[in-house]
Amino acid sequence: MASTTYIPVFEGRARVVIEPERVDEAPRRHVARRRPTDRPVPAACAGSSEPSLHGARLTRRGRVVVGLAWLVLIVAGAMAFVRPWDGAAPAAADTTTVAVQAGDTLWALASEIAPSADPRETVAAIMELNGLSSATDIRPGDTLRVPAAH
Repeated sequence: MASTTYIPVFEGRARVVIEPERVDEAPRRHVARRRPTDRPVPAACAGSSEPSLHGARLTRRGRVVVGLAWLVLIVAGAMAFVRPWDGAAPAAADTTTVAVQAGDTLWALASEIAPSADPRETVAAIMELNGLSSATDIRPGDTLRVPAAH
């Protein structure tokens, strides 16, 4: 095989020289190195076990991260049930009770209780105080807690 040599620009001319392969050198061949016979060959350890999916080991930092992840999940689950962000129920002194008569609606009750306030806000407060999901959940004879008149 021939080799190519690039000769840089001297006096305005660059040239490429292709030289034929030298015949006096023997071609180089890769020869695998053999292991000396006086060295022992590595053997399988008798105490090693079969690989398994459950044999993963964590570093100290990994155990801390996994522990914190579990802690965050537990706290998030507890907060879903406890819901500390919900405001505390209004104090009993701020509410009064009203007996529902036939034909009463929450809108009418809200207008009687706080005539100067927005009835929508008063209806929402009554529904929250009594745990109602809809304004149609009231029946004649029910006793409702309502915000005290201002």
